Amino acid sequence: MDARQSGTLEAGLRAIARQAGASEDELRAGDAVDVLWSYAAQFERPWLLVVDNADDPALLNGPGRLSEGTGWIRAPAAGRGAVLVTSRDSTPQTWGGGCLLHPVRPLTGDGVTDAAQVLRDHAGERAGSFADARQLARRLGGLPLALRLAGTYLADANAVPAPYREPDMPVDFCSYQAALDRGLEHVDRANVIEQTWTMSLKLLEQQGMSLARPLLRLIATFADAPLPYTLLLTPKTLADAGELAQLDGPGVWTLLTALAGLGLVDFEPATGSSALPVLRVHPLVRDASLDHTALGTAIQAVHSSALASETGRPEDPDYWEHWTLLQPHALDLFHRIASSESTDQTIANAAATMANLAARHLRIKGLYGQAHTELEAVLVRRRAILGDTHPHTLSTRHELGLVLRDLGEVEQARTELEAVLAHRRAIWGDTHSDTLTARHNLAMVLRELGEVEQARTEFVAVLAHRRAILGDTHPDTLTARHELGMVLRQLGEVEQPRIEFMAVLTHRRAILGDTHPHTLTARHNLAMVLRELGEVEQARTELGAVLAHRRAILGDTHPHTLTARHNLAMVLREPGEVEQARTELEAVLAHRRAIWGDTHSDTLTVRQNLAMVLRELGEVEQARTELGAVLTHRRAILGDTHPDTLTARHNLAMVLRDLGEVEQARTELDSVLAHRRAILGDTHPHTLTARHNLAMVLRDLGEVEQARTEMEAVLAHRRAILGDTHPHTLTARHNLAALQQPRAVD
Repeated sequence: MDARQSGTLEAGLRAIARQAGASEDELRAGDAVDVLWSYAAQFERPWLLVVDNADDPALLNGPGRLSEGTGWIRAPAAGRGAVLVTSRDSTPQTWGGGCLLHPVRPLTGDGVTDAAQVLRDHAGERAGSFADARQLARRLGGLPLALRLAGTYLADANAVPAPYREPDMPVDFCSYQAALDRGLEHVDRANVIEQTWTMSLKLLEQQGMSLARPLLRLIATFADAPLPYTLLLTPKTLADAGELAQLDGPGVWTLLTALAGLGLVDFEPATGSSALPVLRVHPLVRDASLDHTALGTAIQAVHSSALASETGRPEDPDYWEHWTLLQPHALDLFHRIASSESTDQTIANAAATMANLAARHLRIKGLYGQAHTELEAVLVRRRAILGDTHPHTLSTRHELGLVLRDLGEVEQARTELEAVLAHRRAIWGDTHSDTLTARHNLAMVLRELGEVEQARTEFVAVLAHRRAILGDTHPDTLTARHELGMVLRQLGEVEQPRIEFMAVLTHRRAILGDTHPHTLTARHNLAMVLRELGEVEQARTELGAVLAHRRAILGDTHPHTLTARHNLAMVLREPGEVEQARTELEAVLAHRRAIWGDTHSDTLTVRQNLAMVLRELGEVEQARTELGAVLTHRRAILGDTHPDTLTARHNLAMVLRDLGEVEQARTELDSVLAHRRAILGDTHPHTLTARHNLAMVLRDLGEVEQARTEMEAVLAHRRAILGDTHPHTLTARHNLAALQQPRAVD
C-alpha cells in the first residue's frame, strides 16, 4: 500500500479487507478498520502487508490513533501475519508500544563493500574498478537511493555513443565523484535526491515547524565533521542568526529532534561522563541543503561559542574535547570566508579570531605543522584587515613565533618574537601582561640558541615584574620561575634549579592537580635535575610516572610524550639497562623522524644519544657514522659554537678514541674545551666533562703527568659542586686512580 495520500490509502485498505473475506455490507455497516483487522486475524494463510512511504504517520490514524493501536495500521493479533511500514519518521512516540522500530542505515563502515557492489551492479564494469566504486560509495554516504541513481546514470552514460556525449558527462566512478564535488546538480539534474529531503522538510512545515528548513541549511553550512550542537546551536550562539534568533532552547531542541526523526540529521550520543553529544549530516543532505548565505551566521555561531566561558581556553585540558570538536568547523569556515568575495569585516574578523584559537589548540595537541599553516593564513588576513600593529595581528604573529620554535626553526622564531616584543613595548609599555609574555617566550628562544646568559637576564626581569603584579602563585609567575630554573640548569647550577622546580611543582599540584600538563612538565624537569644530582632511581620513578600520564592524556606520539620516553631511556642507560635504552630510543627516533624529519633538533638529539648507546654496546663504527651525520647537521643549522654542536663534537671525539684515532680525538676535545671554557666558564659540568675526557686521551698518548693534573682539577671541582658521592665525582676519582695503572679505564 502507498501511504502518501489518505484517499488512496483508505481505498486500498478496504480492498485488502475484501481480499481477506469481508463483505461490502460489513464494511459499510461497521467500523471499516475493525472489520479489516478482524478478518486479518482469521486469515488462514501467512500474509505480509507493506505500507510504503508513510512519511506523514498522521494519515495512518484513520478514525482512531496509530500510537494507541486503534488506527488504520495495527499490530496483527495472530502469528500468521506481519506488517511492515516504511517511513522517514523514527520518533517512538509516533508509533507507540505496539511497533518495533528498525532503523535503515546507509551502507557505511563495514557496509561500504556492499555499497560499492550496488554501484557496480547498476553501472557495470566499464564504470571503473572496485576501489573507485568504494571511494564513490563513501562520498555518497552509502545511501541506497544515491547508489542506485549513480549506478544507473553511469550505465546510461556508457550506453551513449562517444560522439553524442556531452564533453563533461561522467562515464566512470571517478569522473562522477568529481562532478558531484562541483555540485549535486551536475549529476542529479532531475533533483531526485534533493526532492527526497524536500519532501521531509515540507512535512515539517505542514506540522508548523517553519524554521526547520533554515536550521538545516545552517547545519549544512558547518564543516563535514561531528557537530557539537550543545555548543553551536543554542539561543546564545543563534542570537544573530536572523529568523532563527527567535528560537528559545526548547524550540531549538524541538526542531533538532524533528530533523533527526525524519533522518535528516543523526544524533550520536555522548560516550563518556564529560563527552559532548554531536550530530552528523548525511553528505548528500549537506550537498542538497548547503546555502552559502548562511556562512556568516555559521561563523558568528562558532565565534560566539569559541569565546564563551563554557568553552574554555584551547590550552586548558578540561576543555580539549570542546576544542577538538570546534576546531574543524572554525578552520573550515575561516578558509571559506577567506576565499569568498565577502567584504563584511565583522564576519572576517570573527572568522580570523576563531581560526587563531583553533590553531592554538592544534599546537597544544602537538600538531605543529598544521598549526603553522593555519596561523600563517590567519596572519595574512589579519594584516590585510587590521594592519601590522593591531593587537590581534601581533597575537597571531606571537603564536606563529611559538610554533616556529616548536618546529625547530629557532632563528625565524626569534625574528618574529623580537618584532612582536618591540611593537608591544611601544603600544603597551614594559610591564603589560602581553609585553611580558612576548619577552618570556623570546627568552626561551634565546636559551635554545645558546645565548643562555641573556636568557637568564630576561627571565629574572620577567619574574620580578610578574611577582610584583600577579603574586608568587599566579600561573604566569610560576611559568617564569620554571623557565628560570631551566636556564640555571643549563648554566650548570644544579641545586638552585632543584629548589625552583620543587617549589613550582608544589604550587602547580595544589592549583592544577597532579595530571595537568604544566604539573607534569615541572615534575619531568625536576626528574632531570635529580638525574644530574645522581639520584637516578628517583629520577626513573618520576619519569616513569610522567610518561604514563602523558601517554594517557596526550597519546603515544605527542612530542611531550616522546620527550619523556627519550629521557626515561637516558636514565635507564645509567644503571646499565643499555639494551632497553636502545629499544626505547630507536622507537622515539622512528616517531620523531616521521613527525619532524631528519634535521629537526629533537630528532638529532635522539640520534646522538642513540649513537652513544650504540658505542656502549660496542657498535662503534655505527656510532661514528651517526655522530658524524648529527655533527654535520648541527654545524649547518646552529653554527660551530652552539652548545648542541659542541656536544656532538665531544661525543664524536669519544668514539674516535675508542677507534684508536687518539690524536684526532685530542684535537676535537681541545677545541671543545676551549669553546666551553669561553662560553660556560671553568666549572660548568659540561666544561668539566670535556676536561675529564681530554685527560683520558692525554693518558692514552703517554702524557700521564698532564693527564693527572687535569683529572685532579676535575675531581676537586666535582667534589666542591656535587659532593663526594655523586656518580660523576666517583668516576673522576676512579679514573685518577686508574692513571697510576698501565692502562686507564673510564
